Amino acid sequence: MAPEYLGIRDFSVQSFNMDESLLHTQLSFYNPNPFTMELKRGEVSVFLDDQLANHYVMDSTINIPRQDTFYVPLNLKVSPKILIGSALRMLMNDNKIKVRLLGSIRVKRSGISFNVPINYEVMQEIR
Repeated sequence: MAPEYLGIRDFSVQSFNMDESLLHTQLSFYNPNPFTMELKRGEVSVFLDDQLANHYVMDSTINIPRQDTFYVPLNLKVSPKILIGSALRMLMNDNKIKVRLLGSIRVKRSGISFNVPINYEVMQEIR
């Protein structure tokens, strides 16, 4: 079975200036299998309020525990114009912004690799 995508965790603005903003979050997954696996690669497009904020590529290996939750960290460089454009909507929505993730991760078990699609949208609180 493929790992189950659970959602976004710990979404926050790490730095903000007029040239570039850095957002940090973690993607949560659950491995329902009685064996460990490896996450070998991930590609995710991140949309904030329906605007492409960044395309993230992860090519490092993450060990996936058996029958447990695991997290994939994302550090995203985003144009501050996107965040400023969403500021009014955030104020009207209790500091929440519409976040959409679209892409996939590549998982490996005993020499066999397969893709797990990601297509997730949520109103996410920003801290």
